[in-house]
Amino acid sequence: MKRKEFLSRLLPHKALSMKRKTLLIIGLVVLALCLPACEKDEDEGSPSSIVLMNGTIIDGLGGDPVAYGALVIRGEKIEAVGPRSRVAIPSGSTIIDLRGGTVLPGMINAHVHIRNEMALLKDWARAGVTTVRDVGGPENYAGADEGNRDSHSARLVTAGPMISVPGGYPFVPWGNSNMMAVLSAEDAYQKANQLLDRGADILKIAVEHGTVFGLEIPSLTIEEVSSIVRAAHERGTRVSVHLLASADLAQSLESEVDDIAHMVVDDLPDSLIAKMVASDKYWEPTLELWHNVGRGFGPRAIQNLAKFVRAGGKIALGTDFGGYNAAFELGMPIKEMKWMQEAGMTNMQIIVSATRNAAHVCNLDNQLGTLEPGKIADLLVVKGDPLNNISALGTPFLVLRNGVIIRREE
Repeated sequence: MKRKEFLSRLLPHKALSMKRKTLLIIGLVVLALCLPACEKDEDEGSPSSIVLMNGTIIDGLGGDPVAYGALVIRGEKIEAVGPRSRVAIPSGSTIIDLRGGTVLPGMINAHVHIRNEMALLKDWARAGVTTVRDVGGPENYAGADEGNRDSHSARLVTAGPMISVPGGYPFVPWGNSNMMAVLSAEDAYQKANQLLDRGADILKIAVEHGTVFGLEIPSLTIEEVSSIVRAAHERGTRVSVHLLASADLAQSLESEVDDIAHMVVDDLPDSLIAKMVASDKYWEPTLELWHNVGRGFGPRAIQNLAKFVRAGGKIALGTDFGGYNAAFELGMPIKEMKWMQEAGMTNMQIIVSATRNAAHVCNLDNQLGTLEPGKIADLLVVKGDPLNNISALGTPFLVLRNGVIIRREE
């Protein structure tokens, strides 16, 4: 309402005493002085802004970094990002001087097994790994939801039990009970939907015939895999496949699975690489797993990853933390990143694998993984330049999740 119209409605239509007229005039003057405050922008009352300035921005998209950048956060979302000269700074913002540091999307580890150890999520978050994807474990969907409401914990994307067959992997060889056995293509479709109904974010399946273990293990058929994929895609989510050998990769590519968990450690044919690239499949190499297992698998996994990268394949960072009886690096996966370097990946490719690409396999690429307006403000600020030294990602001095500052070092 315009000020003139508002005041006119308050004017009396009957004669008033001089005293009452005087009091009314005084009241109207006071009201008129206050009205400008009532005509503020429509974002009045919205969350105040946080502005990060004087840093280099690596947005996760793979393009050139932005020097002397600025990033505006309002509430839990990114409002603006770009060169300081092109970003409007809202009045009243909290300004944080990055002092030449580098701001990136929060990192994502797309292959972990936390086994209900929810306290680990705080360790990841504080290190700047603001999201992890648990691909095979207990059905702790309620606990995951509760943890996700805590900005001081890493966001947890969970698959619940791995879908397999009776006597299949991971029950053989590990005796692992965190699996759901299916009996037919129809049963596979129904049980995939059951997991999604219970709260699974994505689905994890095993296409594993035991070659690496020197065993013969029963596995899902192409028809069963296709039914699971159909159920997931109808519900708008993705399917990740455990496999270790090229023959199982060939079978998996007969259906529309979304990503491959673990680099194969036998001979990887160029034809399969070409099919992976043409069908836009993502791969989590889990190089740390293969180095923990030993038996020469680490170098072979790096060799196969190098072939895939040279062919233009898409990588999502994942380590298989907790997936093998050995010590894994908790927090920022610097070891995994250095093995990726050995496979010929550039530091920018590694960063993209841990941000945009990892968000994609988490089915969260419309919310996370890049620094763009409208995305959730999960951010990591580090000292130094990770494009020059990837270890710089291990020295965070500012971490935000959902726009909340959860770590700030001087």
